[in-house]
Amino acid sequence: MVGFAIVEEAPAVTVQPTVRAYAESLGAHGRLWLDSLPALLGRQCREWELGLGNTLPGGSRSYVRRVTTRDGRRAVLKLALPEPILTTQISTLVAARGHGYVQVLAHDLDRGALLLESLGPSAGEAVRDVPTVLALTAGTLRQAWRVPREVCLPPQGESGHKAAGLLALVRDLAEERGDPELQVVVYQALRYARERWEARDPARQVVVHGDPHAANLLRVEGARPGAETGYVFVDPEGFLCEPEYDLGVALRGWNTELLASSHPNSELRSWCEQMAWATGTDAEAIWQWAYLERVSSGLYLGHHGLPDLGAPFLTVAGRLLTSV
Repeated sequence: MVGFAIVEEAPAVTVQPTVRAYAESLGAHGRLWLDSLPALLGRQCREWELGLGNTLPGGSRSYVRRVTTRDGRRAVLKLALPEPILTTQISTLVAARGHGYVQVLAHDLDRGALLLESLGPSAGEAVRDVPTVLALTAGTLRQAWRVPREVCLPPQGESGHKAAGLLALVRDLAEERGDPELQVVVYQALRYARERWEARDPARQVVVHGDPHAANLLRVEGARPGAETGYVFVDPEGFLCEPEYDLGVALRGWNTELLASSHPNSELRSWCEQMAWATGTDAEAIWQWAYLERVSSGLYLGHHGLPDLGAPFLTVAGRLLTSV
């Protein structure tokens, strides 16, 4: 257990390279946050009576550190960049009350500070079998979707639906890239985006996590209500959409496994069927969201100077069309 000690005025802070790079990309706003972190950390620990532990990796928009409360409880202190998404994230976590999500012990929106229950490794680290990870994901999402819809404002007009946003993103980034070899892949992604937009149904929408990949699904340290799968989600984006969207995002990755498969189309289809059966949702909608998210992710990463990370997403998308 991390020992409790009075925190000094401005403790040393080592920011993860990815967090520093993202903050610096925001210009003066981000640099000011980086410069203020030591003082902010010290002030938050004194006000919440926290003893400092080790810095944690993970995330791209926050500084995360293990702490101990005055009564000896293990916890995690998260200091996030002050961005609009932070308000929605905190509102989602607080409204969830630990059902499918990490428990919030304290929060301060003005400072971007969250005191969270301590969690173990992610499902991506602890579990190697894809169907098992997907079962944990589906079961935990069923808990997470219980967040009251009132937490989120409804999409602003038809263009506010996630499918419309992804359609515009894929179209614009594909035009910017100008790669004729991606034409068929992009066409299919745009077709799926239009189908998901046409099938939008406000009556079925839930507060989706928005990014429920295996690295955002962490193991709880002890059995508790709301975490019956043994895992909970962190870092929600929190917006209204059909539940199949979250399930599609959960299947957006797994590039290594699909590239190694002799039948990637059949494999991914079986995963979609598994997720649909576990959640009472539509397998074809899950497939379409997964494909659309895969293509948009590949294009997005390439646009932001990470072509090597984006390439497997687009390669798999192409193989899914040729291995039917």
